[in-house]
Amino acid sequence: MDKAKFDPALHVGYPKPLGLVHAADVALTIAAPLLTAGALSLIGVVCADADKFRWPGPTLLLLVLTVLSLITSIQLGYQARQYLYSYQDLKDWRAEDPEPKFVENQHTDYLTWLDKTFLASIVYNLGTVLLLLSVAAALTPEGTGPLALWRWITAGLILAATGGEALWSYSVYFPLRLARRQALESRNKNKKQSKEKAAVERSTAP
Repeated sequence: MDKAKFDPALHVGYPKPLGLVHAADVALTIAAPLLTAGALSLIGVVCADADKFRWPGPTLLLLVLTVLSLITSIQLGYQARQYLYSYQDLKDWRAEDPEPKFVENQHTDYLTWLDKTFLASIVYNLGTVLLLLSVAAALTPEGTGPLALWRWITAGLILAATGGEALWSYSVYFPLRLARRQALESRNKNKKQSKEKAAVERSTAP
């Protein structure tokens, strides 16, 4: 493709909405590690005072699954972030306007970032649901006591919140899938327009 006739704006991949990158970074690099630390702390409590929990075994299993899910989401987020860079990054690293092939590669890498971030978000949201289930299991009282009623109430509230979190997690699927489809359609459309424009210019050239 002729670099002089190449319009980078038609080929650069970028997130929609633009805040998607920051949202993913916050969830996978800040929230996930903090939630993992909380789950690990609760594992220590359950192991130390197992007799004070109604279901120490299932609670411990849920907590371990929570930790594994959140750590996996962190790793997936790290892998995804390597594929995200802007047109300005290309210019800065190459100290010149990047060639068309590098811009097209940027769009391809952006789609890879979307796919990997989508997977990371699913695993992250699974971890948050498991964490809420773990807390609900930990709050369920063993026998009767001064806090038994309140622990049942709070466990019920946590379970209700778990249902809301599960629905929220499911709703995340659609914006990310839509963003990828729009990016792919935009790339294909721009490639077609570039080819048509080049064909017209060749046909009208003296």
